[in-house]
Amino acid sequence: MNAYQLPVYKKALEIFKISSAVSSYFSDNRHVIEMELSSVPAHNYAGRLVTESLQLAPGIAGVMTARTKELQLKRIEKIRKAAKRIKSNCRNIEITGIKETEFLDLLQREILHFEHLISDWIHQNQKN
Repeated sequence: MNAYQLPVYKKALEIFKISSAVSSYFSDNRHVIEMELSSVPAHNYAGRLVTESLQLAPGIAGVMTARTKELQLKRIEKIRKAAKRIKSNCRNIEITGIKETEFLDLLQREILHFEHLISDWIHQNQKN
């Protein structure tokens, strides 16, 4: 099976779309570079949501093409760290005083689901 057909890959794409929408909403439709350079902390965290979520799907594809188990495990760890940073950025946006947290809650639920999919995928690959 190629990476594009995996549920975990599809979830990674969903997370990127949600992160992009959330970031756009909280940063008044700024470009990612503008978010990073903004003096508003919520904009910085929103920009980081996009950059971190952008790593997930290519990371999954990278695991699929890794030649050794060791390299697969390193790539999986990078994916897990990116997911953790997304959750952290969601919390940081909340701390800045944003009132509309429904979108952040949705993103955090999707990340949790993604983490479960990653675990299931790893266990399935270990059996093969």
